[in-house]
Amino acid sequence: MEGKLSEDYTLDPTMQYSLRGAFIIENNGVLTIPGGTIITADSGGTEVYIAVLQGGEININGNAGNPVVMSSTTGSPGDWGGLTLCGNASTTAGVDASAEVGGFIYGGTDDVDSSGIIRYLQIVGTGAQINPESQYNGISFYGVGSGTLVDHVAIINGSDDGVEFFGGTVNASNLLVWSQGDDAIDIDQAYSGVIDNAVVVLGAVSYTHLRAHET
Repeated sequence: MEGKLSEDYTLDPTMQYSLRGAFIIENNGVLTIPGGTIITADSGGTEVYIAVLQGGEININGNAGNPVVMSSTTGSPGDWGGLTLCGNASTTAGVDASAEVGGFIYGGTDDVDSSGIIRYLQIVGTGAQINPESQYNGISFYGVGSGTLVDHVAIINGSDDGVEFFGGTVNASNLLVWSQGDDAIDIDQAYSGVIDNAVVVLGAVSYTHLRAHET
């Protein structure tokens, strides 16, 4: 898997998928990932990630018995870039802000915007280093709206934040962050959603677990 998607596409859970570079879901693109699907990311650092741009959607439809798994081969911290979603909801960065990840555009005035569904996802081995000041998170929500569903997500062995919300209004429930290198849950740019039932398990390299700040 790599390249750009601008149409509807559904993965086959009976197949093994390799993420070999950047896979970008563009405006009008919809990627559907059924429960039980396994995506193995190359240990390619910042060149390997999945991004959903404004107007695109990702529908991760895992369940308790068959989650969707995204992991590098060893699941080691910093192996790959993780998952980034860019929406049209409000942030203090304004409209058409530029994300530190890929320079993608995010932020607008549609607080009920939808970037899709993330349900029963395990994401492992993220946090690749972008520069001395920045790293990828397990999942980054840039201006993502409340029409997006996020429920039962586990972020494991990330070398930076487990999950970070850059403004937006998306709600998230049943989050597990296990052994992150920086913050477990980071809240920026006047994020105004609700986080319900979050569990943090600190690892040997974890130094803090929850932070809220403005930029």
